[in-house]
Amino acid sequence: MKKVRIAEWSELQPASPAYALVANVDLVIVRWREEDAVSVLYGRCKHRGALMSDGMVSGDNLVCGVHYWDYQYRTGVSSYNNEERLEKFTSWIEDGGVWVDEDEIVAWERNNPQAYDRDAYQGLYADLHGTAQEPHTSVIRQLAAHGLERSGHHGPMTAMGVPGPELPPWSDIQFVTAQLARLPKLDDVPVGSDLVIGPNARRPLVLDIPIFVSDMSFGALSEEAKIALATGAEMAGTGICSGEGGMLPEERPRTAGTFTNSRPPASGSRWIYSRGSRHFTSRRDKERRPAPADTFPVKR
Repeated sequence: MKKVRIAEWSELQPASPAYALVANVDLVIVRWREEDAVSVLYGRCKHRGALMSDGMVSGDNLVCGVHYWDYQYRTGVSSYNNEERLEKFTSWIEDGGVWVDEDEIVAWERNNPQAYDRDAYQGLYADLHGTAQEPHTSVIRQLAAHGLERSGHHGPMTAMGVPGPELPPWSDIQFVTAQLARLPKLDDVPVGSDLVIGPNARRPLVLDIPIFVSDMSFGALSEEAKIALATGAEMAGTGICSGEGGMLPEERPRTAGTFTNSRPPASGSRWIYSRGSRHFTSRRDKERRPAPADTFPVKR
């Protein structure tokens, strides 16, 4: 046995998950609420690999903060599906600290190799495997990190979030414009397509069309894709949302300051900052810069 101290007992808050790293394995530490006991579990969700230390404790469950998969923090077994479980490692409290057996974790990692490169792009937050519904996650990460230098001239073209065969073709999408007005207008009557968000605000957001580019961050999409979408949004007179993750200076408004390369910034005046519930998407500096966001959605 190789004893390793991974946390100070006095610094752990009851029912508040904490992070630790031992032998290349991400761990989550949970101090029990009811008594002086602790659990040390494998620290990544079985769904998409998100860090469980970024999650929360609800009742007897440790809940992933991204897609809300849950596991009993005493055992690591999911109450929803007992076949889903986080490995529970031997742990104990001694001399005011929380200890684990590194040899046990090394043996587990040998059978469950961890491929996370914590010094690389996205580091701890990389999604290495995706799901059956999103089979091209690795391609997206490659484009985000390397652009087109490792792909063909146009790169792979895929849809994210919905399996390709289930996406409707453009020919199946119909806009019934009569539904956009209280009463249908005659063909020669001009109808405005502009949209005002926050008409009573001091600085309302005005879009030329009632459509904007939705939340997809830099990392979920490549640099080329983000710049192309921001450029298209500007040409169409609408806005683009930052997404919950990496932010690309080139899609910020023209007054945002210095950009990372010599190309002119893509966007012009309508940047929507997506502020999520997790700490890595709560970036107050992005709201207070000389060119702040024009608006941001609120999640409930």
